[in-house]
Parts: sequence; structure tokens; C-alpha cells
Amino acid sequence: MEPVQTSVQAEISQVLTQYDLGELVQFEQNLLGYNNTNFEIRLLKDGQIRDYFFRRYKKEILADEIIFEHAIIEHLLKQEISQVARVHKTTYGETYVVQHPDDGSRPTFYALFDFLEGEDRYTWLDPQLSPAEVEDAAAVLAKFHHAVADYDPPGRRVEPKILDLLPQIAANLQLVKKASKGSVFDKLLEENLQMLLDDCSKMQAYCAALDWSTASEMVVHCDYHPGNLKFSGQQVVGLFDFDWSKIDLRCFDVGLAIWYLSHWKDDMNGIIRLAESLQFLKTYQTTLAGLPNLNPLDDFELLHLPVMINLGNFFVLNWTITDYYATDADPDEYLVYLQHSISFSGWFSKRGNQFIQDFLISS
Repeated sequence: MEPVQTSVQAEISQVLTQYDLGELVQFEQNLLGYNNTNFEIRLLKDGQIRDYFFRRYKKEILADEIIFEHAIIEHLLKQEISQVARVHKTTYGETYVVQHPDDGSRPTFYALFDFLEGEDRYTWLDPQLSPAEVEDAAAVLAKFHHAVADYDPPGRRVEPKILDLLPQIAANLQLVKKASKGSVFDKLLEENLQMLLDDCSKMQAYCAALDWSTASEMVVHCDYHPGNLKFSGQQVVGLFDFDWSKIDLRCFDVGLAIWYLSHWKDDMNGIIRLAESLQFLKTYQTTLAGLPNLNPLDDFELLHLPVMINLGNFFVLNWTITDYYATDADPDEYLVYLQHSISFSGWFSKRGNQFIQDFLISS
């Protein structure tokens, strides 16, 4: 690890005074995430060096959301989910540090986690997992859901559940012309805006016509993709980034995970990798069939899983456009995400829904 700028070193060192974990020796920024600012740090205490993961949360985060996230992590560790990194407590017993600026602006929150060993083998762009990796990723998601099935964490995530979020997604899409920056990103979005609005409207009507009361609702990861997993050999040894977790439909979490397995390149961009998706679903179902207290997805959840996959696309599209317009984002970088969501939406609306439904449910 190479030193970065002195101001960052001072910031990390100041936060570390709230812990009893040792002296900062080295640090390096982890650039894989978008929402928070993360560092891999090395501390020295009693002649022993240990690695940790240091997080400065995004400015918009609320204390209740962090409490919710950390409670989930602590619960998973109690349930012996070994792939999760422990969050460390301060000397006064909190799982986070908060600093209030003198100018009265929003506070800044920090947290310190164990450093997860394993290989960061993938990002969420075009992950091409081996069959064994797909199976283990599915099994880990099933075990995660099983571990939190009856858990009601303290705190809360302020983002609405996916069915309640749909009108907000549609409203965000409606605002893009006013927010336009005149870039290639804006041009592509405006060219496809009506298609996306029509698809979103269809999804709202479809979901509103159904009774979802029998579908399992629980803590979901809500960002379960290969970029949030660490691997050793063909096994998942690390599961992280629970800051998007919330209470929502379990089948949405599975659908979103399957959406992340789609193709991202060339003529296949936006098309689901059906063989991997079926393998993921079968392993998820089989894993839960061997565990108590939480059943596999039932017939209702399976029937509407293709719609959940499409809602996963809208969920990520909503992040893409809101983050792009709220920040000084690189249009070319965000264009990749936008192209993928548009390609998927076009494919899904024409032939994907029936194709996925026939393939996944009948197989």
C-alpha cells in the first residue's frame, strides 16, 4: 500500500482515535465502489499488524440506515455466516463514528470492518462466473435469506420497497429532460425515454393487480452481484456491501441477482445468460429445500420472477440516472450502465419476459 494525501491520513487517524485497534501504518483507497469512500488500512498494535476495511459513508446516509446495516451484519455473524466481515465497535460501544462539521452541514459517518480475505474476481459489469461459482453464489444467497428470514433489525432503510419505488422511478425518468447536461448520456436516455416510461407503467399496472401478501418479505441484500463477493478457488469466501439492504420481497432480491448475471457486451448486451440463471435458481431452491424455517420460492414467486428480474433492471436504472444527475459524473462511464438497462428493457419487452418465464419455470 502506498501513502495517499496527508489530509486523508489525518482524517483516518482522527477517526481511529475512537477505537483501540492500534496505529495507522499504511492505507490505500479502494476504488471499486460508487456510493461510499473506502480504504484498505493496516494497523499496528502490540507488535502485530492487521488489515481492516475503513469506510467513509456517503453524505446522504442517515444514522438509522447505518444502525440497520450493522445490525444485519452482527446478526449474520451470530448465525455463523462466515463470509461476512465483522464491524468493529468504538471504545464507547458504537459501531460507527460520527463527526459534525463546524458549519452545521450534514455529519460524516465512518465505520471500520475486518478485512475480508479472498479475490475480488469480478465487478458487476459482465460477470462471467464458472458453473461452480454460480452455484456457490446462489447457495450463499439462499443461506443469507435463511439467516435473516425472521430477523427484524433496529433502524431502517429509508428507500421504499420496490413496489412502492416504481412510481418514484417513473417520476425520476420524467425529470430527465429538465436535468439534461447535453451529453451522450442524456441523448441516449432522451431517445429511449418513452420506451422506458411505457415499460415502467406496464410494470406498475402488472404489480398493482396482484396480491403480494403471500410472497416472503424479509431483509434483502438488494445489491447481490459478483462484484460484492470475494472468491477463493470456486467458493464465495466474502459477502459485503450491506448498505443497500432493506426489508423487501425476497423474490425481488433473487430477481435482481439474476439480472446481474446478464450479458453486458456487443450484440448480447442486456440479454440474460439463461443457462447461468437457471443454474443459479436451481441451486438457490435446492439449498433452501435442505434448510428449516424458510421454504424455496413458491409457485407464485416463481411465476412472477421474470417481472422481478425486470424490476431489478429498473432499480439499477434508477440509481444510474439519479447518481448521474446528482453528481459530477463522467457521461461516458455512466453511458455503459445506461446502455445496458436500455438494451435489457428493449429485449425484455419484446421477447424476454415469455422466454425467461418458459425457461425458468418449466425447467
